[in-house]
Amino acid sequence: MSAEDQDEFWEPPRPWPAWVKLTLWGLPGRGWAWGGVWFSLLLAVGCIAAGFVFSPAFFGSFFVFAAIWYWMAIHWVDRYSKWP
Repeated sequence: MSAEDQDEFWEPPRPWPAWVKLTLWGLPGRGWAWGGVWFSLLLAVGCIAAGFVFSPAFFGSFFVFAAIWYWMAIHWVDRYSKWP
């Protein structure tokens, strides 16, 4: 593929949509966003384990959805934009 062909496929980075800005607000980079994914997953697992002792802790399992939201935002920035 020649350089001219590659230029046809290049697109400028898109501005972040509101849901991505909200998700990644205050995070300085991609590594911190992945930290949010793993922290949310660990918190969900911990809440599930604690739920066997204190049943209201099962509600913490919804942190899985926070991890999914972080992952979707990371994927969007990787695909359509750039990291700060």
